[in-house]
Amino acid sequence: MSTKAQTFSLDFFLALTIFLAGFVLLLIFWNYTNSQIQERKSLDELIDAAFSLSQIWFIEGRPVYWNEQNVKVIGLANENRINQTKLNFLNEMGYEEVKKRLNVGYNFCFRIHNNTHELFSFGLSPSPASAVVKVDRLSILNSTPVIIEVIVWG
Repeated sequence: MSTKAQTFSLDFFLALTIFLAGFVLLLIFWNYTNSQIQERKSLDELIDAAFSLSQIWFIEGRPVYWNEQNVKVIGLANENRINQTKLNFLNEMGYEEVKKRLNVGYNFCFRIHNNTHELFSFGLSPSPASAVVKVDRLSILNSTPVIIEVIVWG
């Protein structure tokens, strides 16, 4: 007596369909999760860059009284206040040179303003980007309290 098995039956196709649907859903979820992780990682890097850039307003730099020819580390403060001369040197250096010396892989913009108007601006104008980070810091320029905006985008 010979027995023949049915290898392809309705049950088999139903099980295969359910398995493949589950596998496809797993792949979709996996890709979505990976993209969310990558976006968060990119945003975290952008935030770190913004906070690092905002620190130059509170350090003196190296040498302490630097100019555009001898600067090793850019810092814009002296005696815990923003130094107007260093702001002028920053403008003279130009955006690309400052970006290179700060080792920043993102576009950025610095703005200083008080309650009524803008006192200083440096860098590119922020363009529409998928991620933009803005850090506000408080400092003193010419004996006046000011707000420093550091805007970074990818």
